[in-house]
Amino acid sequence: MKAINKIKLVIVGMIIIGLAVLCPFTSYASEVDSIKIIDFGLYQTTFAQWEQAPNTQRGEIQLVGSRELVRRTKRIPGKSGTEFGIRYVVNGQEEGGQVDLLVKVLHSETQSSDEWTTSRQIGSPSFDGWKLGADSEIVPGKLTIQLFHHGMKLAEKSFTVY
Repeated sequence: MKAINKIKLVIVGMIIIGLAVLCPFTSYASEVDSIKIIDFGLYQTTFAQWEQAPNTQRGEIQLVGSRELVRRTKRIPGKSGTEFGIRYVVNGQEEGGQVDLLVKVLHSETQSSDEWTTSRQIGSPSFDGWKLGADSEIVPGKLTIQLFHHGMKLAEKSFTVY
């Protein structure tokens, strides 16, 4: 009986030491202070590739290769193929470190949303946006892009599709 208790004590001790050693690295690498939106509006983008995104209507998202701001605006014409979004910088403790963000796109008129997780580099400009689909699917109204880290909303920008 005493041998079993000693083994349990050793195992618990090893787990505690392991957590103490690993915790500083995992929390430090993902520490985010804020997200600053540096640009927003209509963009011209180039296609890079498709990535699976199960929490979206389509089930995948289009990754952007390059982007160019065409016009800084919150008013978005409701035409098929129109691209808009936000450019932002993640501010955090470890410059150059990678963090995961949850991107949510809320559609106020249809009471629906799409979301996906993306990895971003602390201190470097990043982009997330939306491309309007077929004219028959476009609903005028408010569309909001939100950025979350560990469940906390750190940035959002609303657009009006007309």
